[in-house]
Amino acid sequence: MKFLLSNVLSFSCLAAMCAVGLVMYPGLPESLPTQYDLDGGAGNYLPKQTVVLIMPLAYAASIAAINFMVRYSPNKFSMPNSQRAMDIIIFGVGILLLSLHLGIMTSLGDGDIFQRYFSIGFASFLIVAGNVFGKTERNFIIGIRIPWTLASKENWRATHRFAGRLMVISGALLLFLSLYTASLLTTLGLNWLVVYAVYSFLFFLKNERAS
Repeated sequence: MKFLLSNVLSFSCLAAMCAVGLVMYPGLPESLPTQYDLDGGAGNYLPKQTVVLIMPLAYAASIAAINFMVRYSPNKFSMPNSQRAMDIIIFGVGILLLSLHLGIMTSLGDGDIFQRYFSIGFASFLIVAGNVFGKTERNFIIGIRIPWTLASKENWRATHRFAGRLMVISGALLLFLSLYTASLLTTLGLNWLVVYAVYSFLFFLKNERAS
């Protein structure tokens, strides 16, 4: 029961994913494309039975795996006060996978439709996860795990608060742009990775190098 309560948002998203698959299943063609190239070309066709199961199963496995790793993390990285934040981040992953789930089942070979669903899902993930990113404690599972953040609680906290703000801003911008274009704009959220690393290093030089 404690496991269910501590992951209530994640399991709600998983239930929604399963419900969507059940509702849409009768109207789906016998096979659907599950991959699209940069030009929108469809490929890797799979039976609809597989398509309606693959995302829910992948998400269920992710919930179980992350919770297992959190529970058996070393004491130094046990995250006793981050359960709520972790649930919200995993929920954000679920929103992304739910968007992919819908995109695969509704695009039917139309790359523009799939890309729009993907962009909206990724933007939603950035907004949801970004809001709690700075509340996570040091760990080896989720976050910006570079030498300076792993070596210092203060560096981890400062870097993840900074990263969380950029994630929310990027997600909001990406969500707005996704309403008007089907272009794949996920680089808005990914290009900041170098910025996060530089910020962490500069924080180390300014506040921690002497010690």
